[in-house]
Amino acid sequence: MKNILSGSFSQVEDTVSESFAKNSIDTIERFSFGKIIIFILFFMGGFYAFYGVSIFLGNNMGSTSIVLDMNNEYIPFLTSIWYPIVQGILMLITVFGGSYLMRKNNVKAFYIYNISFTVFVFLIILLFFKLAQLAVYSFPLRMVYTVLFSLCLVYVFVRSYQNAKEMVFGEKKKRSAIVEWFSRNKKSVLSVLAGVGSLYYLGKVIFPPAGDLETRIIGGLIDFLPLLVCLILLVFLILNSNIIRSYYLNKYSEEFRIKFGVNKSEWYGKKYVDKNNTNLKKHNS
Repeated sequence: MKNILSGSFSQVEDTVSESFAKNSIDTIERFSFGKIIIFILFFMGGFYAFYGVSIFLGNNMGSTSIVLDMNNEYIPFLTSIWYPIVQGILMLITVFGGSYLMRKNNVKAFYIYNISFTVFVFLIILLFFKLAQLAVYSFPLRMVYTVLFSLCLVYVFVRSYQNAKEMVFGEKKKRSAIVEWFSRNKKSVLSVLAGVGSLYYLGKVIFPPAGDLETRIIGGLIDFLPLLVCLILLVFLILNSNIIRSYYLNKYSEEFRIKFGVNKSEWYGKKYVDKNNTNLKKHNS
């Protein structure tokens, strides 16, 4: 088994595109106190809300508006107090690790951010799967979804390793055209999606029957929610490849900086340059 972290710069030079490198730096540079608070409230608030719902649902399986299996084997899953504690630690590493290294070493900050945030999202996916399974009454169907989820999980890890091996030692260096296009036009795409989402909720407010229809559709598809979670797992094929790219971007940081023609102040951060200038003055004196 080849070590996917042992590639030389010549082997991984085409793996990291200019848009990936610059988006990595911009992600860290955009960190501010206000955005950190919003980030924490959105992700941690959402996580603890879902966690609370899972605990409440597990303790009240017999008093819901839909028929649930009170002997559901997923009721005790992820109920340990250590689960939300670990998630909180991961979020602290993601946010404050990135903000601490911000403008001191932007590239390394993005690498740490990528790892901790990906693990955080993975643990949330596990919680989503639990919630989806709690809503499934049929025991055989839950077992089918459990096997399918396990197979998807194995596929993601195996495929991620194979993709990383191809990136480092093979010929498949560059990201797909769709991913690269999204990377270059991320702000525009997110703005369009936000606009569509706003129109959708506005339509529900103006036309209340549309909300009732949505509820009936979700109720009819509730037994298929675990299947949706299995499909969401495939997103980790992209997240895992981003970790490998950010690893090599950090490992060969100076080489990539020179290749893309970015000045040190923008690449590493102003604090990094100021510190080096101070050390150089001390050395010369």
